[in-house]
Amino acid sequence: MQIALPQDPCLCIRMRRAAQRMTDYYDKTLLPSGISVNQYSLLINIARLGECGTGELAEKVGLEKSTLVRTLKPLLTAELIADASADESRKRRLSLTSKGEYTLQKAIPLWQQAQSKFKQQLGEEYESLMGFFNTANTL
Repeated sequence: MQIALPQDPCLCIRMRRAAQRMTDYYDKTLLPSGISVNQYSLLINIARLGECGTGELAEKVGLEKSTLVRTLKPLLTAELIADASADESRKRRLSLTSKGEYTLQKAIPLWQQAQSKFKQQLGEEYESLMGFFNTANTL
């Protein structure tokens, strides 16, 4: 017996394609600030938390700690964030530098522009989409 071929489009692939298009749009919009949407997310969350450790930040942004550490390296290299932990310490204490604060202030209105565009296009579907994201995050 042969299994019938599914006719429904794959939700996972459609979401991944939509996420990539959104990421590309946010990145393009944020280009004048010099950071990507992923870097924006880290900077805004470090700013919200104040000085924080990688574990706390990883939990806040929903990344595995090892993935987060790799993602933080360019921000440390660009001196947008600083690590205030002792030299021999394995526990990082991250905070924005003045350059990071300046970059974030430059990026916020650009991010708001991208955010507003998508919210406007979604209209009444915005709340449903946010509910879907919340449900998907519990799987």
